Amino acid sequence: MNSLFVTTLLWLCWTLLPLERSSINTAQQGNSTLKVMSYNVKYCAPYKSSTPDLDSIARIIRHTDADIVFMQEIDRNTTRSGKVNQLELLSQKTGLNYHFYGEAISYQGGETGLGILSRYPMTDQEIHHLPRVELEGRYVSYRILMTAVTKVEQQHLTIANTHMELTLENRELQVPAIDSVLSAAPYPVIFGGDFNATPDGPTITSFFERGFNSACPGNAPQCFTIPSREPNRTLDYILYRPRTELGIKSHEVLHTEASDHLPIITTFELKSKP
Repeated sequence: MNSLFVTTLLWLCWTLLPLERSSINTAQQGNSTLKVMSYNVKYCAPYKSSTPDLDSIARIIRHTDADIVFMQEIDRNTTRSGKVNQLELLSQKTGLNYHFYGEAISYQGGETGLGILSRYPMTDQEIHHLPRVELEGRYVSYRILMTAVTKVEQQHLTIANTHMELTLENRELQVPAIDSVLSAAPYPVIFGGDFNATPDGPTITSFFERGFNSACPGNAPQCFTIPSREPNRTLDYILYRPRTELGIKSHEVLHTEASDHLPIITTFELKSKP
């Protein structure tokens, strides 16, 4: 049988099949909800592939009906991505019309970094450069935190996205820097990204000590996010504070090989003030 035909048939089957989920549900009734996704998209290239496939990423976002999407490792005008603005194209393909891009590093004639897609308008958009220390014999990348304010019904929220450094020495500098920015936020905070740290390590513990809560606490297998084929650990998170104004309705990990990480989706309850 023609190999191209087989490849095409397999792709069509994948796009039509429902996505598998690992989920935690703590649903309550009566409050407004907001669905937030965090996804390291690896410049939209599937697991063990170097060819971007924006349609697969867009399909996943549409399938979840996410309101806000935090993305890491998303390209703008790089050679490997065909010199396109990936975030802008995903905005068009998903109907999430508001988008905000943050360059982390220059790469292949363009940039790679972070992006936020939103169903709701965003204001006060800022990019914060995180501290960085050189380490002998180690590559240390430049990292950023991006923040914005959005409004869902009558509730203002600060939303934040990051991709933390691989080295613990740098993450130990980045946690207090991130906390300093988000502590100054006048609204409840929803904060997601690829933290390059497991739940039982000092990085995540430091966030908990600073009052952040996790949508998927502990090192449970249903929270694993990498690799996308046979995941064995958690590196991707959606954190929030305070609990008095934000609650968790559900948390899901979608099983798909559209990237080397799995997307995570948290549905928040926006608690009504008395």
